[in-house]
Amino acid sequence: MTAMRSVLCALLFILPVAAAEPIVLNPGQRQLFLDDHIVERIDGLTRTMHQPEKRGPVLRADIPSDGEHVAIHSAPMWVPDEGVFKMVYRAGEKNTSALAISKDGIHWEKPQLGMVKFQGSRRNNLLSKSLRLIKVVYDPDDPDAARRYKGLANLKPMVSADCIRWNALNVPALKGGDAGRLTYDRSNRQFLAMVKTADVSGYRAYNLAVSKDFENWTRPRFLFGADQQDQQNALHVIRRRLADPAVARPLFVDPDPAIGWTPPDDWRRQPKRHTSWNAQVYNIAVFPYEGIHLGLVQLYYPTGVKMPKRENTAGFTEIQLAMSRDLHQWRRLGNRRPFIETSRLAGKLAENFDRMIVSPSNAPVAHGDELWFYYNGSKAHMSIADRYRRYGDGSPRDWSTLSKDEKADIAAGGIAVHLAVLRRDGFMSLDAGGEGGYVVTKPVMLRGDQLILNATCTDNGSVAVELLNESGKTIAVSHR
Repeated sequence: MTAMRSVLCALLFILPVAAAEPIVLNPGQRQLFLDDHIVERIDGLTRTMHQPEKRGPVLRADIPSDGEHVAIHSAPMWVPDEGVFKMVYRAGEKNTSALAISKDGIHWEKPQLGMVKFQGSRRNNLLSKSLRLIKVVYDPDDPDAARRYKGLANLKPMVSADCIRWNALNVPALKGGDAGRLTYDRSNRQFLAMVKTADVSGYRAYNLAVSKDFENWTRPRFLFGADQQDQQNALHVIRRRLADPAVARPLFVDPDPAIGWTPPDDWRRQPKRHTSWNAQVYNIAVFPYEGIHLGLVQLYYPTGVKMPKRENTAGFTEIQLAMSRDLHQWRRLGNRRPFIETSRLAGKLAENFDRMIVSPSNAPVAHGDELWFYYNGSKAHMSIADRYRRYGDGSPRDWSTLSKDEKADIAAGGIAVHLAVLRRDGFMSLDAGGEGGYVVTKPVMLRGDQLILNATCTDNGSVAVELLNESGKTIAVSHR
């Protein structure tokens, strides 16, 4: 069993080895201490959530068929037989999908596939211009090689042998909105489709549909939405951002509700998802990890109605971390602080993609002792060119007033695919201060021949592991 990485002065870890109805620990199964599932008591230790280290953009719009931006819904897929990663991404236009290939997950090639004509030529990497095929997973377990890749195109199940030529299955499309994620839960041999819906308040939220064979799906049921605590936090999060000159400011900002401002009638007639100063779940990626499911929750904070059409909102997002043991009940981690947040303004605008919107792909990629999180970073909650076409009151902006940096910002594109890296299992640590602390587990049954604790100590710190029998008597002690 592995505890999360701890920066400690002292840690006492007490493990009862036998008792009535113990928690069974299977060989190789890691215990992350994200919740109290295995914990009886903690004293002197605090949980600390750790953010992955940002490595910057790894895929951006750099060929004509990419258009203004590139974005992903699914993380790169490692294909052992070919020794490459494959990434299906959205290129520019809403319903255009394309393929990129990499040997290391960092440097990407865009092969000429000859599938789709673009500007009079088929020398490009486009897969389709009519199917929104951006939710794709690799399934090495299907005995039918023609179904090795599976995807949802406009929520219609499709399969492919090579990730290039796709065939629709003769099954109904899933029901849901225009966003979502698809994950292959290999440990449970099931596919998880997160599909957009609305919660009881009319805000953006997500349903879950599950399939064992990618053909027969459960009826979508509610998965995740913003709760009352999120709504209370939203006011503070928005105010803090608007007051910080070192972060990007949304173009449209409605007055703070605290001043008693009431939206005009045409504002009130908008759908709830198009209102401002609240929190909404813009997307969620759910993936299996060490016997539980983790969720990358993209929380959206709309600040103002888009002017002059008022067909949507402007705002910003952050990615929070959640966990579940049954895909019904969720525990929010890190006190709802961002797991991946937007970057602060630094350097040239053109290179600062993830300054306003960050959105997760379906799952991290295990890479040795690291977890690689691929995410989309966007400069605005709209086309970057549209961002500069108007002022905050909706009035048009004269293009000649743009600065050199602003024009370069538009030319560089509005969205890029980014990479952030976390040490494996490094989501949370149990940390002790100078007085030390300990954690007592619930009774457990070991099915293996070794117990491993993952810990880090300061120079004067130490770690002790004490094993107790079912009567509470010490049977073994180890110090380090």
